[in-house]
Amino acid sequence: YVSANGAFAGMNGTYFCPTDYGECAGKLNSFDFPVYNSRLGKWINRGNLFWDNRSIMYFDGSGMHFMRAANSFGGGLSAGIVNHPGLLDGGGVIADQFGLSDKQASKGTKSGIGIRGSVVYLVIARSVDMLDLAHVFKSLGATHALNLDGGGSVALWYGGYKVGPGRSLPNAVIFAQ
Repeated sequence: YVSANGAFAGMNGTYFCPTDYGECAGKLNSFDFPVYNSRLGKWINRGNLFWDNRSIMYFDGSGMHFMRAANSFGGGLSAGIVNHPGLLDGGGVIADQFGLSDKQASKGTKSGIGIRGSVVYLVIARSVDMLDLAHVFKSLGATHALNLDGGGSVALWYGGYKVGPGRSLPNAVIFAQ
């Protein structure tokens, strides 16, 4: 995604159903979470934007923004991604205020995107649960953060892979100038 779109950095995106999972056999590049495709100028899975307990990180030309409740989003944007759970809101940890799956509550490799003003944080952390990941972002100085996919899906590219790629991904967060 990064090189194909003329970007300089990127990381894995939302949760999806990988074909190497038994329950996902026969599905190809499937994901239910909304992702704004900046190149096409449209939402993928827009109808799922209104699910409860999902958070959104987006860019609208004036900067990066976070909303704890993606189903309240109604503005314009040029980039955006929705996932679960939100990690930080206004500097406070919120990851524990959402129902977490067993995988989210257990220790493992997790990833996320955070912001503080115009600073963007891309984090991959090993042997953490969601609360740990939220505290990693908080300790770095982020004021808002969103969990992304983890485990075998983690990938971070900046002039080459720093982590991953673990598997083929259906979407990613990329940064271009």
